[in-house]
Amino acid sequence: MIVKQSASRQECRDGIQFIDFGKDAYGRLEVELTGKGGERIELAIGEVATNGRLNRSPGGYRCFKKMNLILKSGSHHYAFDIPKHIALRPLLPNCYPPEEAGGEIAPFRYVEINGYSGPFKAERYAVFASFDDNAASFHCSDERLNHVWEFCKYSIKATTAFGMYIDGERECLPYEGDAYINQLGHFCCNASYDIARKTIEHFFEHPTWPTEWHLLTPILARDYLLYSGDAESIARWLPELKEKLLLQHIGEDLLLRDISRIRGDVRIRDIVDWPEEERNSYEFGEINLVPNCYHYGALLAMYELSGDDFYLKRAATVKQAICGTMLENGIFVDNPNSNHTSLHSAMFSIRFGIADTAEYPVLTSLIRAKGMACSVYGAQFLLEACYRCGLADHALHLMTDNGLRSWQNMLDKGATITMEAWDNSCKPNQDWNHAWGAAPANIIPRGLCGIRPTAPGFQTFELDPQIASLKEISLMQPTRHGPIKLEIQNGKLNLSIPEGIHGSYRKRILNSGNHVIPL
Repeated sequence: MIVKQSASRQECRDGIQFIDFGKDAYGRLEVELTGKGGERIELAIGEVATNGRLNRSPGGYRCFKKMNLILKSGSHHYAFDIPKHIALRPLLPNCYPPEEAGGEIAPFRYVEINGYSGPFKAERYAVFASFDDNAASFHCSDERLNHVWEFCKYSIKATTAFGMYIDGERECLPYEGDAYINQLGHFCCNASYDIARKTIEHFFEHPTWPTEWHLLTPILARDYLLYSGDAESIARWLPELKEKLLLQHIGEDLLLRDISRIRGDVRIRDIVDWPEEERNSYEFGEINLVPNCYHYGALLAMYELSGDDFYLKRAATVKQAICGTMLENGIFVDNPNSNHTSLHSAMFSIRFGIADTAEYPVLTSLIRAKGMACSVYGAQFLLEACYRCGLADHALHLMTDNGLRSWQNMLDKGATITMEAWDNSCKPNQDWNHAWGAAPANIIPRGLCGIRPTAPGFQTFELDPQIASLKEISLMQPTRHGPIKLEIQNGKLNLSIPEGIHGSYRKRILNSGNHVIPL
């Protein structure tokens, strides 16, 4: 859909008209200007402002574009000419804006009109997929978390412009790692599944290079089924999903190898986290813990999708092999020849269920000590691990922190869509429109509020809220049956469930209607 938007703020200073649309969005710009004819002016758009002016050197792939105009006599409309996006990876197909966008689009919040002081009107034609702003809501007793929620929710909406989950303007491509976070956030903000289906199907033809992101594809499909209920697509995808398990790279010990370290073939290679500086000094080997954790998770996802016991039995054997080679004195190491335990080894072993509760005390102590020693992508799995092993207080602290590696830092720097990295200093070439940085959009509903589907199409769900020190919360989770509404206040839980859904709460079955259950 195309949304025509007017400026939320504008001012003229030193002959420059400065226009602020309030939030960043993919779109195009039109202005109405009046002239005698022949005047030369400059139009500029961008994402970053400094001291009340458009930052003309924002660095990296933060958007700044400009064009020169010669005015006609009288009042006329002028469209900003956005240059065609240049693919950084020409071997992979770019995503293109929808036809109704009327041409190329770019992410921008600010506009400057230089050399013009007459009357004007500026309108942004923002491009979004269909998105119901009222489908999901969250509010709690901590205003910091409320701001983070709204920030991440808008980031999900703002990055739907291309009809698939893209990785930001810098490359404008779907990546499985980005899609995992983006898809879950979309499911938690809208009962809409077309973009997810198209993105998953894209990966069958155009997989990306990380080992772990091939393995994410069955997990993407499993999550898609749980939220959408689209069993027909799953049945069609199953043969191709099996290929994503990379079984050809498994050794006799059933552990996954990094073939880039064996044969120098870099078409598939282990990533752990990205950018490289965010790996917490992870020690790579021929066999690595993190991709093998993904492999275990992918096998379980395939079992859930297919019902084939082969995957369940293989997963149990893989877990045994991982623990037999990379569990040293109660703690997981980065690879079988390493004595080092990165944050990633601790969090992924918990997140994917490789670690048993007996290993939790040592692993959780390490997780607390290391803080947010991972990327915005890794933060998704760190927070998932926290809610899996009883670190709800730590997860809440991470989501409301105001340090360099925080969502508040992104907001403080002026971003209105989540960044590709925690800060420009963490990734100088980053863009400012990257939904893989929007983990709280799904972590708050799924982890903190604890609402997760357990059967296709949200026919059943589990409710396991972990609100830590929060005094009250309210959440509306969209489903294909209607919204689930949750409130916790004064130690009591109020839950409203639409017809067609059953939920379990600490082994209690909740039928349709309203319920008040003491915590």
